[in-house]
Parts: sequence; C-alpha cells; structure tokens
Amino acid sequence: MRRLFVLVFLLFPFFCSHGEEHIVFYRFGTKDPVAWNQLRKYFVTKGYRISFYDGADNLEEHVENVNRINGLNASLLIAMDYGIGDKNRSMVAVTTAKKGRGNILAIDEVPAVHGAESRELANLVAGTFKKNVMELPLFPLLGVDMPGIFLWVESTPDRSTEVFDKLHDGLQKYLKRGRKNEKQRKGQ
Repeated sequence: MRRLFVLVFLLFPFFCSHGEEHIVFYRFGTKDPVAWNQLRKYFVTKGYRISFYDGADNLEEHVENVNRINGLNASLLIAMDYGIGDKNRSMVAVTTAKKGRGNILAIDEVPAVHGAESRELANLVAGTFKKNVMELPLFPLLGVDMPGIFLWVESTPDRSTEVFDKLHDGLQKYLKRGRKNEKQRKGQ
C-alpha cells in the first residue's frame, strides 16, 4: 500500500501537467457533436480545463459570448472550425487587428493587445501542421482579451487523433514557453 502511495505521489505531476491551463474553443462550422466530443475527451485526458462556446452569427451574440469568455481567466482561445471529411487539410490564422492610440480600445483593437502572443501561438501550431500562418481580419477574435488564433481542420476519421496530437504539441510548446518566461521574470 505504501509503495502504491509513493508511486501515485511521484507520477501525479505527469498526469496534471496542464491542470492550470484553461483553453477556450470557440466553435464554428458544422459542429459535429461526435468530432467535438472526441476533441474534448482528448484534451481533458491531457489535463487541460476546456470550455466550448458556439460561434455567433451576429455582433450582438458575439459580444455576449466574448464577455463570458473574457471572464473565464483562460490561457488562450482557439476559434476553430473542425470536422471529419474526405481529406486531411488545415489552416492557421492570426488576426490583423491593430492597437489604436487611445486609452480606451474599440472592440476590433482588443485582440492587438495580445498580438505577439497570438502570433507565437499561431506559429507553433502551424509548425506542427506544417503550414504557414495566414493573417486575416477575424470576426471570432473581436473583443477577445487573451491570446487567440483561428484554426480550420478537416480530417479523415482515422486521422483525428493525429490532428489532436499535432494541436496538443503546438499548445504544449506555447504554454511551456510561457512558464519559462514567467520563471525568468520572477528570478530577476
């Protein structure tokens, strides 16, 4: 019994390595419940806290969603169109939002506050998919006050776990980078 306790104590950090990380998925596209359920199970088993929000078709609903999302204190947002299809394709995009000169930001300027972090996240995720990052004016990121990217993925049913592995790899690189920078700031 004592050995089991010691073993669990030693291995606990490996199972909870992402416990403090909260990821928001802002869903677009067909929203296939089976595909999204697989994605949820995959990331929950990796130790992440996950929230899902359905993308809005109009600005009023989007603002309501963004107000809830910004209140979550999440690590990042992935606006994602994910589905099962005949081919394996993907695209990673970052917003073209620019920060204004005033102290009060307009809704389309808020994502620019996290522009460098969003670009780094996009580059790391795109690298795992072997894609280039596109820069687009992204409606799903309007008003989002955290690092965020847009990810479009279509995969064949037999390759969905591979897609999740690639996304997880990119996220893990990004989140580890953040922890290293935080430790460096505290050490100064």
